[in-house]
Amino acid sequence: MMPKARLGKFELFGILSLMAALGFIFGFAIYRSFLQYQFWKSNELTKFFLPPYQNFDYFVFYARTIFFNSYLTSLFIGSLFLWAAKYFNKKYAERFFEPIEPYFLAISIFLIGHPGWLFYLIMLLSVFLAINIFITSYHLFFFKHKEILRISLYYFWLPAAISTILISKWIEALPWWKMLKF
Repeated sequence: MMPKARLGKFELFGILSLMAALGFIFGFAIYRSFLQYQFWKSNELTKFFLPPYQNFDYFVFYARTIFFNSYLTSLFIGSLFLWAAKYFNKKYAERFFEPIEPYFLAISIFLIGHPGWLFYLIMLLSVFLAINIFITSYHLFFFKHKEILRISLYYFWLPAAISTILISKWIEALPWWKMLKF
C-alpha cells in the first residue's frame, strides 16, 4: 500500500500564495473589464460596440485580449516552470530547491505577465550567474577550496520579480517588447 502524499506547511503556503495571486490578478482584470463595459455603455460612440448593436462576443474578445491574455500566458508559463521545478527537484532528491521555491518562481512569472517574464528570467539568471562566479572565485582564490559551492535562489525570486515590475515602464519602450506584446 502506497503512503499518502502530504503537503508540507511550505507547500501549502506556496499553493495558497499562488491562489491569492490568481484571485488578485484575475479579480482586478474582471474589475477593469467591468469599468470598460461601463465606459463604453455611457459613451455615445462606443455604445455601438455593445449589444444590441454588436454581439457580446466582441466585448469578451476585447476584454480578454486587453486585460487577460498577458496573465493567461504567464500563468501557463509559470505552471510549466512550477511543474518542471517540482519534477526535477524530486527526481534529484531535493537538490535544487527548497519546497517553496518552485511556487515563488511560478508566482513571480505569473505576476509579471507576458512578455515581462522573459526579462525576469534573464535578469534572475544573470544575477545568479554573477553571484556564483564571484563566490566561487573568492573561495577558490582565498581558501583554495576544490568543492563546488551551491548558491540558492531562495532570496532572489521575489526581489527580482519586484525589480522587474518596477522597471517595466522603461522595458516597455524597447522594440522587442512591442514585438512580443499581444
